[in-house]
Amino acid sequence: MYKLQEILNKNIWNNFIINSNTEFYSFLQSWEWWEFQKLAWKKIIRYWIYREKILVWVFLLIKVKAKRWNYYFIPHWPIIKWNFFIILNEVLNELKTYALLDNMSFIRLNSAVKNTIENKNEFRKLKFINAPMHEHAEDTNILDLRLNEDELLKNIKKKDRYYINRAIKEWVEIRIDNKMDHIQILIDMHHNHANRTNWKKTYSAFSTNFIKNLYEVFWNNISTISASYEWKVESILMTIKFWKTCVYYIAASDIKHPKFSPNYLCQWEAIKKAKNDECTSYNFWWVSPDNNPKHPIAWVTKFKRKFWWYDYSLLHAQDYILSPKYWFSWIIETSRRIHRWYYYKKPE
Repeated sequence: MYKLQEILNKNIWNNFIINSNTEFYSFLQSWEWWEFQKLAWKKIIRYWIYREKILVWVFLLIKVKAKRWNYYFIPHWPIIKWNFFIILNEVLNELKTYALLDNMSFIRLNSAVKNTIENKNEFRKLKFINAPMHEHAEDTNILDLRLNEDELLKNIKKKDRYYINRAIKEWVEIRIDNKMDHIQILIDMHHNHANRTNWKKTYSAFSTNFIKNLYEVFWNNISTISASYEWKVESILMTIKFWKTCVYYIAASDIKHPKFSPNYLCQWEAIKKAKNDECTSYNFWWVSPDNNPKHPIAWVTKFKRKFWWYDYSLLHAQDYILSPKYWFSWIIETSRRIHRWYYYKKPE
């Protein structure tokens, strides 16, 4: 018999993730991410589950209260050491009881399981359905950093290596630090980039508070990297490290010199820094599920796929319905997804 218990110990939490040997993990599963949620005034509960005095399952529960509906959200979780669906089945009734007491309309799992038909069928047996909209990255690209720098560079296509080498020859300046003026440049460029390129209204820029809160919580594991030419920043990005993986999370650019686009050198320096920080993988985060140029993030996906990656696809978010009110949220989110032109990779 498994039972949910609240966990309040940071070391137990992070050590469990680090030692779980899971195929996919990121900063979204760290203790720090949940501290970030608290800064955003989200109500959260960290749960753990023991089996015969052995910790086998941990996950974060976020109570999302919207204007028209409330729901429990479990992002990129749970992390387990035993059969995922056996434990989920054991604790689902208890989770449903808590959700109904909190007047929730549904439970949403954006789980860290692979996008396979077997996993989809297991969720279907437990009466989950596909969520109308994603909440976090589901299709990602990951670079294996266990190769040496020469091998990593060699694996980039010759045309794209040219941009890196040309930027170096043109004395493009790289800056890596988290000083306040550098963070402000990231914020300003991120908002300007979104306003300039978001004519289809397919995404929204992160708020200033969102970005500043990330720095406050992840300060020791967050990096700001920029590339400048003639004293003007043309490319800037943020990465967040958790244990042995580094995620390329926020970026912006204003390229004035496309012949040696500083974007490439900036990204290459971020990859090198992740490797120097002893990471074994570099996650390019959210990408489109295919090479369709009509997908709303096709333009940035094309750039990310130039750095010798391999695909990693998580199962699309799953919803467990608790109230008829759910269908109101389903209609709203489905309309939003169609308007933004999003679609998701089918299980394989």
